[in-house]
Amino acid sequence: MTDPRESSDPGKQQCGMASHARAGFLAQAGSTLLACFSAETHVCVESNAAFARLAGVPEDALVGQHLSRVFEPECLALVTPFMHHALEDRQEHLFELGMRDAAGSVRDFDVSLLPYAPGDTVLVLCMVMHEVTRFRAMARMAHEAAARLHRFMDASTEGIVFQRDGVIVDANPALARLLGYVGQDIIGLRVIDFVSPDYRDIVIGKFHANIVNSPYEVTLLHRDGYDIPVELVSSNIAFDGEMLRMTLVRDIRARRAAERRMRELAERDGLTGLYNRRMFLEQLPARMAGLTESEQTAALLFIDLDRFKQVNDRYGHAQGDRLLQTVGRELLAFLTPGDIAGRMGGDEFAVLLTGIQPEAARHRAQALLARLQAALNATGLTEMAYASIGVALFPNHGQTADTLRRQADQAMYLAKAQGGNAVRLYAPAG
Repeated sequence: MTDPRESSDPGKQQCGMASHARAGFLAQAGSTLLACFSAETHVCVESNAAFARLAGVPEDALVGQHLSRVFEPECLALVTPFMHHALEDRQEHLFELGMRDAAGSVRDFDVSLLPYAPGDTVLVLCMVMHEVTRFRAMARMAHEAAARLHRFMDASTEGIVFQRDGVIVDANPALARLLGYVGQDIIGLRVIDFVSPDYRDIVIGKFHANIVNSPYEVTLLHRDGYDIPVELVSSNIAFDGEMLRMTLVRDIRARRAAERRMRELAERDGLTGLYNRRMFLEQLPARMAGLTESEQTAALLFIDLDRFKQVNDRYGHAQGDRLLQTVGRELLAFLTPGDIAGRMGGDEFAVLLTGIQPEAARHRAQALLARLQAALNATGLTEMAYASIGVALFPNHGQTADTLRRQADQAMYLAKAQGGNAVRLYAPAG
């Protein structure tokens, strides 16, 4: 029971009246929309200024108006079922509502319906509406941005991966295909597990140093175990309220293949696959320097096809090209590790045999001549296709590339002068 003395205390009565006054002030002046509607007729019996502004009428003009004065038909169709439920179960009902206000602006609200039943009967339904237009707009923008991002990711031919603390939280189909996986199989796995061991320290270093927008190349591991060369470009991006690491993954296998092809075109003879003249002459001094350092010997062979001009003249350049290709194949098959061979131009070739003893050089050259002769005979030009080989020894006959080349060339011309189809070892004059 309430103490009679409390109810008769003028000070406490004044405090209670002040509290009611403040509550009434907040209800009337606040931005929250408040209104009460008759449970039976759905006619407004009380509202604050904010609710009245929603309907586009003065505050005192809304009282006595039906609910349809506030809500357009499509909104009323959404609100009415909740009012029926609140009447039936006498419980608060919460729902979301988007509507157009009196000025024509679309606004979003979180709505609470509270049944007021001082006795056994619900007299009014109190409606409390909190505007959430700005927050919903921001949520829609974020959702649309995420949807656009995923559409872009799905359409991209480059791999895209998002990671949080080194763990994949999202990836596009292109990345999954590149790595040999399907769909979202890689979500939740560690990024570093897809990097080849030789490159893991590089990737970890870039991550910890927060290197962004700086492309670098690494090798990833395909699900089947083979390596995939890629280019990575990472950046930090705010996504869904958190900062994630986004990495673009570009498959550079085609680029690498093109680079190899360009190097081959620059280094190799297009017809035979041997080093071209420029590359052979670049390689020769470096190889000889290595032989000097390791105290090894070598032999330089110069090879010229006898009667090659007659083959071209009688059978055409196509047959001549086939002969050159035959020689190229045989030279490549004859080489051992450390040896090099090149086409010096026309029908002239050069071979550097490394680690060969001087006394064995002539025998190796004779073996090469026999091999070439058998291959040339197989072309059907037995009477016309021959080869002459000149041999110069390193370091016996010369210790520089230019000297050794001149001597091998001189020995080759001596072999041709003696009728061809022969091997001639360089012999110093006198």
